[in-house]
Amino acid sequence: MKSKILLTGLACLSLMGSVKSQDLIKLIPEEAEMIAAFNVKEIVQKANANKLNELLQKAGLFKRIEKSGASVGNDIKNLGIDLTQTSYFYSRKTDSVSFIEFIFPLSNKGQFEKLLHDAGEPKPFANGFSSIALKPGSMLVYNDRMARFISSTMNTTFLDNDSVANRYGIKKVAYMDPAADAYSPEIDSAAAVADSAAVAVDWEEGEKEIEPLSPPVIVESLPDTVVASVEAVVPVPMDVAPAEMHDPSYYDSLYTAYEDQNRKNDSIRNALRDKWLTGEATRLLSASYKPLSVSDQNKVLKNLGLIRLYVPHVEELYRGLMPYKSIPYLYMGINMDKFRTGYQDGVLDLSQEGNVLKLKGSMGLDKDLAEMSKRFYARKPNGKFSKFLTDKTLGFFNFNINSEAYLRDMPSYMAKYYGGLLGPQQDLVEWGLMALEVALDEKAIAQVMPGDHLFVVNGLRKFRKEYIDYTYDDDYNATEVKKTKDETLPVFIWMFTSKDQRLIKKGLDLAIAKSLGKTQDGIYAFSSKKAMDFPMYMLLKDDLVMVSNDSLSLLDIRQNKMAAPANKDFIKLMKQNKMSAAFDLQKLPAMLQEMGISPGRQWDKTFAQLNQYGSTAITSKGIVDNRMEAEMSSKLPQTKEGAISYMIDQILLEIDK
Repeated sequence: MKSKILLTGLACLSLMGSVKSQDLIKLIPEEAEMIAAFNVKEIVQKANANKLNELLQKAGLFKRIEKSGASVGNDIKNLGIDLTQTSYFYSRKTDSVSFIEFIFPLSNKGQFEKLLHDAGEPKPFANGFSSIALKPGSMLVYNDRMARFISSTMNTTFLDNDSVANRYGIKKVAYMDPAADAYSPEIDSAAAVADSAAVAVDWEEGEKEIEPLSPPVIVESLPDTVVASVEAVVPVPMDVAPAEMHDPSYYDSLYTAYEDQNRKNDSIRNALRDKWLTGEATRLLSASYKPLSVSDQNKVLKNLGLIRLYVPHVEELYRGLMPYKSIPYLYMGINMDKFRTGYQDGVLDLSQEGNVLKLKGSMGLDKDLAEMSKRFYARKPNGKFSKFLTDKTLGFFNFNINSEAYLRDMPSYMAKYYGGLLGPQQDLVEWGLMALEVALDEKAIAQVMPGDHLFVVNGLRKFRKEYIDYTYDDDYNATEVKKTKDETLPVFIWMFTSKDQRLIKKGLDLAIAKSLGKTQDGIYAFSSKKAMDFPMYMLLKDDLVMVSNDSLSLLDIRQNKMAAPANKDFIKLMKQNKMSAAFDLQKLPAMLQEMGISPGRQWDKTFAQLNQYGSTAITSKGIVDNRMEAEMSSKLPQTKEGAISYMIDQILLEIDK
């Protein structure tokens, strides 16, 4: 009976923690562009709280806190921050200003306030929150439950438009009027002096901030609705004497006017930014906005590992990053608003599984793009590649795509998703893509190169390399001299399937006929140019085409003499993924030593420890449930506490050096 009560209590506590995290995520507005969730409890547990404290102590954080008048006893648990809940970061963008916010829960408001001693005295803000101004354009608001750091940045392109700039009283000025020489210099000079004098009346020397003549008024706390009266045009006094172009005072007055107006413009921008920041904070704390949808909340929290980055609308984010408003795209007839990618939401996860760190990403695709992509990646890895992944393999890259489907569908894909970028030439380009689709014989091309490729690095070998040197006579006349030297380099082989090798063989034979290469033991050899590069070799065997920098490796393959044990981990990665790449870090120290490369004394110990590491891999299963997936993983040395704890140990060792 007691055990049942205990289990029930634990379940309730777990549910309470989940509810708190969900309460915080509801504070994120629907129009957020990027959202990051930090599973603080999991991070602290995986990292080991004691090691975190040691790391922060050696980094000097606790000493800086003590200097500010607070004492936390060298323990992050005394910071007043709740380390059992999830914290959030998000960004939001408007035409005029970009906002970021970091939301984290508090366990002890009093302890947290002590950390802010140097920042100033907290002031009542709104809805029970206190505020502290930090650096310009940012503020911290907090209550008993949470703290919210909010920052704002003016979008540089917003005030580029003259009508928008004039609306807020911002004048665009140049140090020299480009039309000064083309027209009457006396008139331009008089106008410049008059503007300088007029500005000087409004500007006091040493003044740090100048408010617009009519301060911006926030309407419904929305930055894009801020309105301000335009400054009245200052009349040019008629009694100002024309300044001569060669008079230094003329240029001094221009420069003074230029600097004064720019300072005034900056003060207006800063005033707008601060007012919009205050308006945004008020809007957030009053909850006068639509929160993130339940569906998006679930995508942020479901199976959360250590850290998750979530982008609700990848296409909108991508379009917002394009600088088409500041470059003449529209003059070329290109409408970026019609740009389409077919991408939906994106997720990036950082997680730990024992001694393995994983970074996993996925992106949602619309129905048409998902179906098309499934056809692109319908080809399975070639099982014949497995025998080339051996215990000598340092690393490999395998990629599989259905060439026939790619050639067949790519023209229609380009027309559908990128047609909006073509402007007035859209019809012509679409016609050209259609003609290309008709002209290509995708079935025939797919026989030559179906789409499965393997690039593998199998050990090292000494190569004798020719190079050009110069000798000089008594008159410093140079003479070319061919020399040789031995270099130890990785041996690579690139191979791909080709069921119809006639075109490739015809091309190779033609090159031999033109004395561009030679054949020996069934291997095509192409010499280097000007004795600067290594020769390249090609082998056609069965239905494989192979390219390598080592003729001996190809000769072993041709004679079926590859007897090295298989690398089962690499073979498993290749067979289970549409795309895979891996590198065995354990072999890196020996490889560098054999090549004569020294990382330096400060890295000797670090490189020696690589013998305990496993492989680092990047893999992709292609399209899974209408989502494109990819993953990067790294096997760290096996320890009792796991990957993150091991990384902190290494950082502490570096600090102690």
